Amino acid sequence: IRLAPRPDQATQSWKTRRCSEQGWTHRLIFAKASPNYWGFSVRDRLQIVVRSLSNAPTDAALAAAAVLALEWAAPYVDVSLGDEGPCVIEPNVNAAAGILRLRSEKEERLRLAARAALQIRDSEIHLVETSEGDWGFAEELDPWSAAGLALEAATFVASTPVGHALSEILNITRMDDHRAVELLQNSQTWASEQIDQVIRQIATENPRRVADLLASLSTEVEALSDTHSVLKARYQADIELMERNR
Repeated sequence: IRLAPRPDQATQSWKTRRCSEQGWTHRLIFAKASPNYWGFSVRDRLQIVVRSLSNAPTDAALAAAAVLALEWAAPYVDVSLGDEGPCVIEPNVNAAAGILRLRSEKEERLRLAARAALQIRDSEIHLVETSEGDWGFAEELDPWSAAGLALEAATFVASTPVGHALSEILNITRMDDHRAVELLQNSQTWASEQIDQVIRQIATENPRRVADLLASLSTEVEALSDTHSVLKARYQADIELMERNR
């Protein structure tokens, strides 16, 4: 199986196309799996590839947001950006709020990397989207660069439905705001639906694969539980002292 490039390597081509070899063929979710997919060992994790709808930066940023939404909804799944893979998903506008799942340190790195990629130093960035989702840059932006640039922009004038969703999300200042919670719930629902479809299809093609996945997850949970118990026992005195001094 040819695995899709990881997010930090996915910088060359983001053209929407169908796989030329035997694999997943449905545009929104896969339809049929490569037989070799079921040969993964118990230790391997479920793998999902998010494919950008087009080369336009708006769609690229949406793809990055979709990866973040899927990672949040299913931390037991390996999610990457690319064109091909055992399971390929194309996002819709409901995934856009996934961009709010970025941790602050990664968000800062993406902002700086986007400026560096376009050789923009200290000046404010004002994005104006065309009806095709383009932002007027000669350079083609990969999904993470597009996401970083959108986050760094002082203003974002939208023209497409996805652009309007991104513009609204980027203007959110409080994560406990009612609208922020609503948008995050939309992205969570979208991501959960994709995971459910993936697992249902796997169960149809090869029920043993689901059993192997559950066994792998159970092993990971037990390992984490054991680690937690060891650390708690080792640092119990420190924990109690910190709690008393709160």
